[in-house]
Amino acid sequence: MFRFAIVILVIIPLLLNTATAQSSVPEEIVVSGFRQTAVFDLDTSTTLFDSSTIQQTAISNFEELVPLVPNMSLSGEGSRARYFQIRGVGEREQYEGAPNPSVGYIVDDIDLSGIGGITTSFDLEQVDVLRGPQSARYGSSALAGIVYVQSAIPDKEFTSLVEVSGGSDELFSAGAAVGGPLADQLDGRISVYHFQDNGFRRNSYLGQDDTNSRDESTVRGKLNWELGEDWSALLSTIYADFDNRYDAWSLTNSSVTQSDRYTPPVIVANPALDIPAFTDLGKDTQTTKAGSLKITGPLAANFDLVSITAYADSDIEFSFDSDWANSDTYLPAYEVAYGSLSQRKRDTASQELRLVSTPAGRLFGNSTDWATGIYVQRLAEDNNTRDPGVYIDFDPLSCPEPGCSGARIVDSRYEADTYALFGVTESDLTDKWQLSVGLRLERWDADYKDRWFNNNLFDEAFNPIPVDDSNNFDPSENMLGGHTALSYLWSDELRGYGRIARGFKAGGFNPSLSAFVDAGVTGPYGAELISYDPEYLWNYEVGLKGIWLNGLLQGDINVFYMDRDDAQLSQSDQLDNPSAFVYVTSNGSADSYGLEATGVLQLSTAWQLHGALGLLESNIENWPVRPAVEGRDLAHAPPYTLNLGFTWTGVQGWFFRSDLNAVGAYYFDISHDQKSESYEVVNMRLGRQWSNWQASLWGRNVFDKDYATRGFYFVNEPPYTQDPTLYTRFGNPRQIGLTIDYRY
Repeated sequence: MFRFAIVILVIIPLLLNTATAQSSVPEEIVVSGFRQTAVFDLDTSTTLFDSSTIQQTAISNFEELVPLVPNMSLSGEGSRARYFQIRGVGEREQYEGAPNPSVGYIVDDIDLSGIGGITTSFDLEQVDVLRGPQSARYGSSALAGIVYVQSAIPDKEFTSLVEVSGGSDELFSAGAAVGGPLADQLDGRISVYHFQDNGFRRNSYLGQDDTNSRDESTVRGKLNWELGEDWSALLSTIYADFDNRYDAWSLTNSSVTQSDRYTPPVIVANPALDIPAFTDLGKDTQTTKAGSLKITGPLAANFDLVSITAYADSDIEFSFDSDWANSDTYLPAYEVAYGSLSQRKRDTASQELRLVSTPAGRLFGNSTDWATGIYVQRLAEDNNTRDPGVYIDFDPLSCPEPGCSGARIVDSRYEADTYALFGVTESDLTDKWQLSVGLRLERWDADYKDRWFNNNLFDEAFNPIPVDDSNNFDPSENMLGGHTALSYLWSDELRGYGRIARGFKAGGFNPSLSAFVDAGVTGPYGAELISYDPEYLWNYEVGLKGIWLNGLLQGDINVFYMDRDDAQLSQSDQLDNPSAFVYVTSNGSADSYGLEATGVLQLSTAWQLHGALGLLESNIENWPVRPAVEGRDLAHAPPYTLNLGFTWTGVQGWFFRSDLNAVGAYYFDISHDQKSESYEVVNMRLGRQWSNWQASLWGRNVFDKDYATRGFYFVNEPPYTQDPTLYTRFGNPRQIGLTIDYRY
């Protein structure tokens, strides 16, 4: 696959002799920086998806755009992907503790990092993906990079969109958007979208094919005021209600599950503790209400003011049958029933004020643009986790009747205040050389409290070891990050750049570990690992961006090296007990290097080729928790990601797009050495447009390729004395659909 990808990239320039059509490239503007900037002028590796590209691809959610981004991957943990990795850096799940994302995720200036799976693709204006640290702009939420999503902007003219889709696996979706002038200086837009399908799983025990179904609704609204004297205000609102079910894992590593709704009564030492009955099979729900207000205008002749106020309120429930079995699976030898319920409520409020220079405010002999400002954020999150279960061995070898019945319970409250000062300058050193310098000082004050109860651990006589414990952490940290970038303009069509950036990420804690330490069940862990330090990442990068043949060919290529100090590496561990799972993050060191390239070639007025390649080599240099992984790749860090495709636009409105997305084999986790297999997935879309109408037939994974998006390696079947087993979750199988839309 490596050789094939490289050959393709090499022969593309050779095809230039066949490119006879004349074309010009529309200027792609990145909106995620301090000021709107053309991609060509940006001194960092960037992937931009405009509305036309989003409409051409066969997608319904942002997660389906990820394969088109070099060196970006996702964790299939939940009904929709919330956890992303860029260049091998990023979380794979969050079951407990404080939110601490490595990849920032911003929607209409609203911070949804770690919970961005609610981003449907309907009526999106643009998506920017900036790879590498973006700390000068986004601080600790952008250690590995940033995803910035912008929904459609209100227009001065009346426009509307209606879209309806139907397809296999009981897919149905419908959306409507309308926008235009509401008054002389006021424009508005509102969009409503609903999506549902059966989730591609069949539960053979319950005889149902909807136990993993998705039922998603999104409402977005925008108001744009022209306040006069060059002042404007943009109000953006989001309401998302994702009422999805979750039944994705199977003991047989297939799309056929055997889970049930049955969880027996749980024996606990403290009857005052709340252990709810598990009456539903599994859920992955999220309700988010959010909004932002962006005000811009000239505060003086030399600079403009930009004020961004944002707020988000999210309620999330994630529950599942954690034994993946039913009450009949192991009878008459064993009775097994384990469940897991996590409820999260997150509130985020932020305020950013920045001053951005105007042409009259340029410094140093009219050579330097600048921006400076402050940022304040308050984040509060409540987590409530209930993991009840029972195991009875009727032989008995262990846990004889009445059985090992217990529960792990945690109620936690996390509050964090972030204060930041930032500044950036962009200087024209000569007609050819430009220098950009950015700096951000961030103060992080956190307060974490929880209450633990755990009697899932047992002594040699199979008596429960109850642990009733609490944690209280109040860390404070000062963190410094930024960048220096030097670029050279060879011509109006070719730019080279070099960039050094330092990203940072706040420290944290492992609340569950203290409960196991108190019970004397620690495995390789000790009390000193309950907390961990901040991480700093140095990124060194050089790249080229070019436009040739009057815009027929455009592309970019960059190479990078990342050095992670006090890298926050995470793993799950069973601690030789079927119900003693612990999630531990601790500091180590790691590095990685690679190459990223994208290109678009307009062969003729009808044919366009496009591609994106990411090559990545990562290395865990040091990790005291599990030295065996030292010298190994990071988890969820594929050695290559590849997108190759073409678009055909024919006569009478016909069009066709095909994408081949390929991913190399990668480690599922760093707690074990199990890997995925490499795979290729093909998506296609064929349609016709006439007048205001468009109809398209599309297919995702048209060759029905089996591939894994997440894997666990542990013991999940009685008598829990055998070697671990690899359990994988598959990505979506083939899905075929028809979409009809009307635009006015």
